[in-house]
Amino acid sequence: MICSHHLFAILPAREAVLEMTSTALLNLMKAAVTQAGLRAVGEVTTTFEPQGVSAILLLEESHVALHVWTEHQKVTIDIHICDYQQNNRPKAEKLATFLEAKICAKGDRAHWNYLSITG
Repeated sequence: MICSHHLFAILPAREAVLEMTSTALLNLMKAAVTQAGLRAVGEVTTTFEPQGVSAILLLEESHVALHVWTEHQKVTIDIHICDYQQNNRPKAEKLATFLEAKICAKGDRAHWNYLSITG
């Protein structure tokens, strides 16, 4: 049986995050993934004109995506982590906590949604 954990949120962003380049955003994500005990295996970023950045890390366990909406001072986060030989929900939650601490001026777990899928 496969089980996946999907955490997603729209968070208010710190000014420094709104000014990040795609490389800086990707580095922030890589640090968060490593701290959560997950492993990145691929990446893609794009910078939009006149503003905004998106970055996606492919993980052994699935993916994490961030989209910076500069004009709204928000960041959307999508974390999808699958279980493989262990329950990876704690790692998904650790990743969410770390990203929120780096992105938001003030953390609030009320912004997060969680969906578990098994099959």
